[in-house]
Amino acid sequence: KQRIFNNMDNFYRYARKGDIILVEGRSELSRIIKLFSNSHWSHSAMYVGDELIRKNRPDREKYLEKFGEEAKHLVIEALAGEGVVANPASKYQDHNIRICRPFKLYKEDQQVVLDHVINSIGQQYDQQNIIDIALLLLPKWLNPFKKRSIRACLGNCDGFQVICSGILARAFQRVGYPVFPELRESFAQAEAHPDNPFGAPLIMRHYSQILPRDFDLSPNFEIIKFNVIATGKFDYRNLVWDEEEDL
Repeated sequence: KQRIFNNMDNFYRYARKGDIILVEGRSELSRIIKLFSNSHWSHSAMYVGDELIRKNRPDREKYLEKFGEEAKHLVIEALAGEGVVANPASKYQDHNIRICRPFKLYKEDQQVVLDHVINSIGQQYDQQNIIDIALLLLPKWLNPFKKRSIRACLGNCDGFQVICSGILARAFQRVGYPVFPELRESFAQAEAHPDNPFGAPLIMRHYSQILPRDFDLSPNFEIIKFNVIATGKFDYRNLVWDEEEDL
């Protein structure tokens, strides 16, 4: 059930290129992902805005012809049965969505991330990756992967098949930006470097192990509440309440 009606004008005003869009999906696969990940978020995409129709982009005319004005506000996503594709952000207007923004990502690294995701268009969806993650998240007594390293690749591991969150995590890892890293447990917190807010050395989790929920749980991704908080106009005293009892 939708928790708030999305104001897409606000979305376009506050979303930035490189933002992660989390989606609470409604398909059968979405329900399965929500079940084994214990999260509302079953899908993730990257907002790229008008990046695909800039003058130096080779497929500029194709996207303008296909999407028209909506080509100014595109997301790139990996979909089962379709692979990595671009779609208008308005596709998710009637879904529960959340914007997650990488905190203090350098401008030059932002472009590397965008270019990597854009260059991944056309890659296939990795169904085996989903199966492997589901097995990884089983209770320990049922988990055949319990000794698997967090650096290990899940799925087909051929570099040409990805899942929705994996393609995004892979792009951030190219510039060393952490999504949901592991902390080295044997490290004494008192010895941590003062410039490391995590308090211990980080271990990069393989991108194929990243789920949509991990962008929400990450300590270094900001949550942008574009419908209400970002506008600064919220006044709870002016809300209209439905007084009917039988709902």
